[in-house]
Amino acid sequence: MNILHAITLAALLHNAPAPAVVCHTGTVSYKFVGAPGATFTYGGTQYSMPKSGSIELLSGRDDKAYLAANGRTLPLDVWPIDAFGTRTVPLQDASAVPTTQNDSGPIRTINN
Repeated sequence: MNILHAITLAALLHNAPAPAVVCHTGTVSYKFVGAPGATFTYGGTQYSMPKSGSIELLSGRDDKAYLAANGRTLPLDVWPIDAFGTRTVPLQDASAVPTTQNDSGPIRTINN
């Protein structure tokens, strides 16, 4: 008799309740994908995309958003979730983000 049989037999003889299986539902991790050099901040730590591959981080209970390279806070739970609880988050390249223009100058119209 091996140890597994001994444990099973002891559990059966002592009327021990069967262990309850608990599955985690929801997001387990976030996989960030994007152009090399794209940056983002998650959980207070700044990350930069490597030349190849992606960055996968475990989900924090309170972190439901990330700070994009353009300074905007964006939600994470809008991306589809796979069977393993991973959400793939595409990052925008910082050089592709349009910069805002200064609107303090006069408005030029045809009549000016």
